[in-house]
This record gives sequence, C-alpha cells and structure tokens, in this order.
Amino acid sequence: MEKINILGARIHNLNNINLTIPKRKLVIITGISGSGKSSLAFDILFEEGKNQYLRSIGILAGLDNENRFDKIEGIGPTVAVRQNIIRQSNPRSTVGTKTGILNQLALIYASDAKTIKEYKNQHHSPGSFLYTTADGMCISCQGRGSYYDINLLQLIPNKTTSLFKVYQSLKVTDGFLRILKKKYGMYFETPFWELPEAIQGEVVYGTYDNGKQSYCLERILRNAYEKGEDVEEVYAKTTCPVCQGERIGEEAREVFLHGKSIGELGQMTLSGIFLFLSEISEEELSSFGKNMVKNVKEKIKYLIKFNLGHLTLYREMASLSGGEVQRIFLYLHLESRLDSLIYVFDEPMAGLHPAEKESMIKAVKELRDLGNTVIVVEHDKEMIRHADHIIEIGPKAGTKGGSVVYQGDYKEYEKADTLLSQYLFGKRLMPKRMVRKHLFVKTNCITLEHANTHYLKDLTVAFPLHAMVGIAGLSGTGKSSLIEETLLKRLASARKYGHATGIAGVEQISGFVKISQEPIGRNASSTPASYIGIWDKIRELFAKQPEALKRNMSAGHFSFHSKGACKDCKGSGYERIVLTSDFFVDKLCQTCHGKRFDEESLLVEYNKKTIGEVLEMSITESISFFSDQNSILKPLCILEQMGMGYLKLGQPTSSLSGGEAQRVKLAKELGRQLKGNMLYVLDEPTTGLSLYDTALLLKLLDQLVANGNSVIVIEHNVDVLKNCDYIIELGPVGGDKGGEIIAQGTPNSLRGNSSSKTGRYLA
Repeated sequence: MEKINILGARIHNLNNINLTIPKRKLVIITGISGSGKSSLAFDILFEEGKNQYLRSIGILAGLDNENRFDKIEGIGPTVAVRQNIIRQSNPRSTVGTKTGILNQLALIYASDAKTIKEYKNQHHSPGSFLYTTADGMCISCQGRGSYYDINLLQLIPNKTTSLFKVYQSLKVTDGFLRILKKKYGMYFETPFWELPEAIQGEVVYGTYDNGKQSYCLERILRNAYEKGEDVEEVYAKTTCPVCQGERIGEEAREVFLHGKSIGELGQMTLSGIFLFLSEISEEELSSFGKNMVKNVKEKIKYLIKFNLGHLTLYREMASLSGGEVQRIFLYLHLESRLDSLIYVFDEPMAGLHPAEKESMIKAVKELRDLGNTVIVVEHDKEMIRHADHIIEIGPKAGTKGGSVVYQGDYKEYEKADTLLSQYLFGKRLMPKRMVRKHLFVKTNCITLEHANTHYLKDLTVAFPLHAMVGIAGLSGTGKSSLIEETLLKRLASARKYGHATGIAGVEQISGFVKISQEPIGRNASSTPASYIGIWDKIRELFAKQPEALKRNMSAGHFSFHSKGACKDCKGSGYERIVLTSDFFVDKLCQTCHGKRFDEESLLVEYNKKTIGEVLEMSITESISFFSDQNSILKPLCILEQMGMGYLKLGQPTSSLSGGEAQRVKLAKELGRQLKGNMLYVLDEPTTGLSLYDTALLLKLLDQLVANGNSVIVIEHNVDVLKNCDYIIELGPVGGDKGGEIIAQGTPNSLRGNSSSKTGRYLA
C-alpha cells in the first residue's frame, strides 16, 4: 500500500481524527506543545506499527488496540528514535562501542598490528584490544581509563589543621559531627597529618560493611561532586597511571599500527582518527586490513558529516547532549541501509547550530530515498521547508487541540493561516523585550578566570548581570563545559564554602538556579502534581472528606503506590509484558482499567470527582477545580502561564520531553518564595517548543530580567538569541579545535563580526 490510512484516532486528546499519510516521503508532524502531535506519532503510529509486527510473527496475538482508534491500514514495521531516551549511565558505553568502530579497529589490530618487542606479526585475539573484555581491560582501572582521587595536600595544606577543623571545612552537619566525635573522639583535636596511618586511611576512605562504605572524606567529596559542586581542586579525575587513559591491558599497549596503539586511537577525536587512517600506506596492511580500514573510514566520514567529528571513541554516551545522541542513532539507522520501514523521529534538529542543520536534513532525506517512510515530529523552520508532506495538529493544546488543522505541502501551508504557519511565514512576530540593556558596567558581572574544563582554552569570561545572556556556538565548542561544568560548579562551591577560586562577583546575586533538561522522574509514580509539590495536599483533602473519615482512611489510601494502589497492577495501571531486556509492551490492567487505584479509594469524592478523575484533569481544568485552595493554585497558574495547561496532573513525568521537563522545573522554582536578584541558568529551553511556545517562554524570561534577576541561556534558537541583551559565542569548531571565545557583545554587534558563526543568522 502506498498510504497509511488512520480512522478515528482518539488516544489522549486526539479528536477521533482521520488521516491519510503518504509512504516513502518525508512527513513532518507539527503543532504547539500539547496539541497531540506526539500522541499521533508515537502512541498511534509507532505503537501500532510495533504491535502489528509482533502479532504478525505470533507474539501478543491477544493484544487489542485498547480503543485508541477504529482502524489503521498500510502500516509496517516501525522504528522510533525518541528525544527523551534515558541515556545509559554505564561508563563502559562509549561512542566507540555504540557505533561498532572500536570492534572493527580491534579486528584490524588483531590482523595487522605489530608488537613493539618483536616487530613481527604475533597472533592476538580481537578481544585483547577491547577494554570491555576481561582479556583486554587494564586491570588497575578496570577498563575505565581514570578514577577519582583525593588530593590531600590541597584539601589539608596546613600541617596543624585538626581532624575537627577538616570536618568543619567540609561543612559536615552537626548530626554527623556527633557520630564522628563518638568514633574518633580521642583524635578529634589532633592535627590530621599526625594521626596514625590506619586512622588516616579510615577517615579518608572509610570502611566497608556488606559493600556499604562508611561516612568518610571520599564519600563527602563524591556526593559534592555528583551534586555539581566544584571540588575538582581536591577531588579530581585522575588518569590511570598504569594505562595513561588507554583503558587496555599491558599486552595490547605494546601492539602498534602505524606507530599508535588502539588505546591512543580511543583518546583521539573522530576527525583525528580519519586523518591517521588516511596516512597508512597500503603496504602496511593485509588485504583484510585494507578492507577494514576502508570500512572504518567510511563510518567515520559519515559521523563527521553529522557534525560529530569532535567526539572521541572513548567519550561516554552518558556525557553526550540530546542532539548528539539523536545523530548517532540516525547514523546507525542510515548505516543499516534497511528499506520499507517507517521511521519516527522526535526533533532530530534539537541541539544543532543553524550552520549544522543542512547535513541533518540531507541525512533524513537519504533515509527516505532508501525507500523508507520518514515521519518527523519537528518545529524547526528549515526542516519544515524541506517536507514532502506537512501535518499540523491543533489549533491549541489539550482539549482545544487534537484536530488536524492542516495537511498538505509547504507551498499551500502559507495560505493555511493556522497558528503555527502565521509564525512560520512572519504574519505573527516574536514578542519585543520590555527592557533591553545596552551598557554594562564592568563591576556589574560575574567573572570566571582560568576556565580549562575539557577543551576550554584558559578562558576569562565576564557574564553581565540583570540581563539576558546567550551562550552560542557550534556543537562541541564548549558551551556546556563553560556553563554547566565550570560556572555552576564554582558558584556551588562559593555558596557552600563562602569562597571559590577562579570566580568573582558572586556576592552580587542572592542565589542561583540551574534548570536543565534532565528527566524529573524516571518512573510512573512521578507526576507533575508530585513534582511541583501539590500531590500531598490533594491527598490530604481527600482524606478529610466525610466518606474517607467514615471508613477511617488516611492520605495513604489516595496514593497509587501505597495503600490505595490497585492490588493487581500495583498502581501502574498496566501489565508490562517483557520481551527482551530493553523491549516491552504495556497492556491495560484488566482489574482497574488503567485507573491505578483500588475500589475503596475510588468511592471517596471531592467536589464530585474521585482521586483517579483528579489525576486525569489537565492543569487548566484543575485551576478552576481547586480555585479555593491557594496553596495548590500558585504553581498551577505558573504552568498555565508558560503554555503548559494541557499537561495532566497524573501524567508520568518520564513521558515529558526535555523542553517540557525544563519548563516544569522552572514553574516549580518560580512558585517558591525566592529573594529576587537570582541567576537562572537554562540549557536549550526551546527544545520541544513551537514558535508559539517560544514566544511564551521569551515573555517569561523577559519578566524575570525586568524583576531584577539575571538569565544565562545556552541556546541555538535564533529567535531567542536575537532577544538576548548580550551573547558569548564559543568556537571556532567542536572538540580540541574549539574552546575559545570567538565573539561577544550585543546581537547587533555579532551581525557585523566576521569571526562570528552565529551573527549572520541574527539578521
């Protein structure tokens, strides 16, 4: 069949929509946040494509569509690449293992490399060149290449500092001090450097009981590091002294190809490896080696084309940005050369600088040209312009969305006059800032000195306060290294210890708030209601109702992961059928039918609604429902003001996109009684936002600055950068050739700056 026909799609807020989607085309689904575009793309197209395929091979034969639609025809095997993939935190999962390049290099080394001792071919297995195997890993660091070590001389430079003073300097709480005094009482006033060696070791590294580490300096510093505090002067990542970061064992470190070991290649950028492989003459390689080198170069060429040349093979997957993760997934799918599939992508343009977008559009088109149907949920103007077919879901969000407001090509879209096409074609404009700062007093700023994190080149940077400051630059140029890993860590240290090296002007702000895109809850029990702090108040309200008092029910009876949970599904609302370790299908619970609660909890009503019905309410609906409950109302009103009235109170937070998660965090912070004169740091807040939603966000950021706060925003979105008072641009390119400030000043000044790679897009 040449088309996908959908009849009566009605999951979430979709209004019984009928759609015909052409196959083997680039199809863009767009719409404002909460309009229903993800419901169509992922909950209808992807889920049904997956389920039909499983049923066709005899798995899950009894699984019905749970009344999500009337009929779907023409769908085939479907692959989804979602924006909110939970990245692996396993340090062994790296760019080299994910792309398979490391395995291919291991084959080349096993076949063609020479040992330093004999300089002749010696048989080695491919596994002995991989840090992921018992044969190949460096025993000292277990294949990690580094570990965290305490610099005691830096932590306790004074020979007379007592153990008590050491604990005090690390801000140990009174409760723990009492416990430690009991344990080390006789040594408490002894200078640390005069303690017996065994006691010193226990104080620093603790003891282990059933694998659990006791309270010690290493644990205190590790907790501080994981919270993002700048403790690197005393608790730093130390390269393994045995393998020097090569991750591989001694035998593999003595085997060379064209003068380099495989561990040295693992630490080079992809661009650097490509040049290295290009220098190897054919005489050095066997016919097998020639073919393998050719294959690896092809792979790396593709990854460089996807603006990933700045990554190293040993770069951990957990440390990549969302955009980088998506591009690696897109590369893997393109490399497979499969056809007749339906691909569903979730904002592949996220995290890309305007100068990098062309290669992504080419890659998506290439996937289509292989004979696949490529469906992209996207807001980006450039991607929409290249679509074969555009579907806009709307007109607004929540109950006011869920309809098809446009379907057709780009040319006709201009005439459609929908909410988003008006922004797209300049009929509606972005809001003008209320306050624009043009002059910056040199003393009215926070200054970073000697910023050297990763590839940063010993930078000194001044961030103007009481203004909106944009941090721009190509992928991998050091934006996150500068803000997340340097500025925020030094701010955290200054706040905790009263001082920090390499930062000045902290006393000019009353505090700071980091609002990242990290998930705000990874399980189904975390919801917007629980995250913004109103869930306990709602449960207490239900516990006060006459029916609840009569039945002696507490607030726990109105929790779906406590006393009130459905006994069969344990409050999840579904039965999970696990097919493999990372592949599963959810089937509606036949006892509670997805309501999550037991029968008794659903007998109690507040304002004629059960607790289950309250969780199904949108933010907008709940504002009028709880109109007399002021403590519940404030954070709800902020969420609606941010254009998020469509979110349901009980929606799992793990289902939110990065941009949605970030706005919920912002709403939570704004709902607190903060002192004013705060510094808000946001990381690509327009991810997942349409032009309409971006306009709402800009109004909110402008309001923050107008109220005397400061805003720093890492961003690629041109509409946001145009609205900044000041821009700091890093470059010139990613990886080891980045980490410099190539331009800074107002958006106007960047337009005329020939060194700026962003300026030309700000016109």
